[in-house]
Amino acid sequence: MGRISQESIDHVIAANDIVELVSSYVDLDKKSSHNLFGLCPFHAEKTPSFSVTPLKQIYYCFGCHKGGNVISFVQEIEHLNFPEAIHFLAKRAGIEIEEDEDDRWRQKREEQKLIYHSLLEAAGFFHKSLIGKGGESARAYLTRRGMSNKEWRKFGLGYAPNKWDALYQYLSSKGVSDSAMSKAGLIIRSSKNNWIDFFRDRVIFPIIDLSGNVLGFGGRAMQDQGAKYINTSETAVFHKGSYLFGLPQALKARSEQLIIVEGYMDVLALSKAGFENVVAPLGTALTLQQARLVQRHSKEALLLFDSDSAGESAAMRTYEIFTDIGVKASFVLLPQGQDPDDYIKNKGAERMASLLDNSLDRSSYLLALAERNARDPETGSLRLLEYQDVALDILAGEENGVLAELYAAQLAKKLGTGTERIIQEVDRRQRQQGDGQTRDRNIQSENFNKPRQIRPPRVQAKNSNDLKLLRLLAEAPMLITRGLDITIADTGRDPLTEKALKALNLESAVTSEDFRSGAIRELAKLALRDAAAGTLSLAALLARSQQLEASLDESESSEDVAIEQHLIDEFRDDLTQIRESLVENMANSTQDVSAHLREKSYDQLLRSVRSERLSWKRDQQVAIYNYYNERHESDKAEEAKRKASVYTQAAALVRHSR
Repeated sequence: MGRISQESIDHVIAANDIVELVSSYVDLDKKSSHNLFGLCPFHAEKTPSFSVTPLKQIYYCFGCHKGGNVISFVQEIEHLNFPEAIHFLAKRAGIEIEEDEDDRWRQKREEQKLIYHSLLEAAGFFHKSLIGKGGESARAYLTRRGMSNKEWRKFGLGYAPNKWDALYQYLSSKGVSDSAMSKAGLIIRSSKNNWIDFFRDRVIFPIIDLSGNVLGFGGRAMQDQGAKYINTSETAVFHKGSYLFGLPQALKARSEQLIIVEGYMDVLALSKAGFENVVAPLGTALTLQQARLVQRHSKEALLLFDSDSAGESAAMRTYEIFTDIGVKASFVLLPQGQDPDDYIKNKGAERMASLLDNSLDRSSYLLALAERNARDPETGSLRLLEYQDVALDILAGEENGVLAELYAAQLAKKLGTGTERIIQEVDRRQRQQGDGQTRDRNIQSENFNKPRQIRPPRVQAKNSNDLKLLRLLAEAPMLITRGLDITIADTGRDPLTEKALKALNLESAVTSEDFRSGAIRELAKLALRDAAAGTLSLAALLARSQQLEASLDESESSEDVAIEQHLIDEFRDDLTQIRESLVENMANSTQDVSAHLREKSYDQLLRSVRSERLSWKRDQQVAIYNYYNERHESDKAEEAKRKASVYTQAAALVRHSR
């Protein structure tokens, strides 16, 4: 690529109207006499802050502060350098541009050509290795997964031989330089400083752009060694957050929908079953750039993720990204524990088509998950209390009033109660959320010009370890209800559990004193009782938090409590935060106890909890609960005489602590 003359640059700018250009990526509405506005294509937002000024032929985002002319817009959105952007716009406008020779640009262009050439040659080598001698294991694997040579050809699948330098030797024989192979991410240096292949003994999935260029590869290990999947590292031509596997094949279906799945094999399985409009991110969570790519080629995204906690969480994150950029997205819910490949094999293409045709909106999806999670794994019975609370919160977050009422009627039928009662409870929770926001705004307004007062931090902020410890209580109560008297010699103990016990380094069993004061400690007391009885679970914790809230409501009805109502409100907020955290834990719990303990060390957790537990004694929660405990322990005949004075003492403690 040579140096482009200023005259050619000016010609390209003049030939490309910025409104027409931007409108091919962004929906623009006229908000004033001079500017058009839309959702920014460079960052996620819900309120349009991206402006285009036709008169000046410029754009500017008031959110991320990116701006410029048609050239800078193309550079940013298509990930092009300046000369590439000029050529892009020239081609778009159908004009020829003159270039003066420039060694720097020519060298860069030649380098890219060499990279593309090495990748194309590598793709050919991998495919020949798959279908030829030595590819038996890879062919057997693909056959077991239901893939025929039709899919191999359609997606250009290949196999990287189980040799240190098979690809390196092949490309060298074709005259490809070490530099080109290295820059393409095909070879790396060994510990002995020799060139070795990056992909070895892996099924290969070529990543191809819409121009037919091979950009890189994904590789699936044939043996249980190292990472199951790896991708080409970032190169001059490959940015894994900007492309989607299977997009060229998917667009041939000419569908207004794109099905988003998690992995390469899911793409192949759906395509083989006749659902060709399917793509997948490249081994990572969907990025904003990938979402924009979907937006450019479809009107709707169907989120078909694995039906486990990790897949469900990923689906919600992906939904939020699409919603932020104005793309309609819906969920396809598979039976628990299955992925798209499994479902097609077990149920067939027709059943999959039915699921796709009946995709779920956000609330329907969350309600379905809530019901699934609230069912007893052994009996299949629905734990109504657990399900009811989560479902009501979901309905409280539904912005469409018509849908909320529809779901309320369905929920009422399931719970055996009246629709009006459900609607009233949803309204109450919505008001509670709104009142909380209003209260926060009022406090900020009132205290804006006042000296800042130091107050005890809130439950969530003061020690997140408390909630982690509660979750550990629920997931493995035996680990924290006993000390180190458990030894390896104990029968029935697996090595991992023993390792976890040693990591905890417990000198004694965990008690309620290991939790900070207030709502979290009161909940821990109840949790420890349940743990000792062998009935503790996340669902039980959730039920216990509701019991605490109910007792709070009962106590609040007393006249003396109104003396310091704001303290009660703060305590209630803490309970609400705890409950929400428990619900989130239930939704996001992806693994069994063993897997959970593999990922997290509770050694540091316990040390942190115990070192900090005495640092924060006199706060509003302690004061309130001292009052409650005193009141409940007192004789009924003495209660009326004592309650006012006790609460006054508690309130004085709060003031003193501040």
